[in-house]
Amino acid sequence: MSLSDAKALLAEALQVAPATLGDEARLGTVEAWDSLAHMRLILAIEEKRGAPLDAETAAGIESLADIARVLAL
Repeated sequence: MSLSDAKALLAEALQVAPATLGDEARLGTVEAWDSLAHMRLILAIEEKRGAPLDAETAAGIESLADIARVLAL
């Protein structure tokens, strides 16, 4: 998965326009990325992958780059 695919998935979870997210978007720097949005993101990633994430992988998702990495697994 590309960074733009990851950005689209993150934007959907955060309920914001993808254009509002920079390539360096990360947890703690994007106001809309709260705990509820993070859970929506984890569920969206699991749906996209067709498999659940283990707790360690889910906890390690803190940036747009992390999302792209997990989607590529």
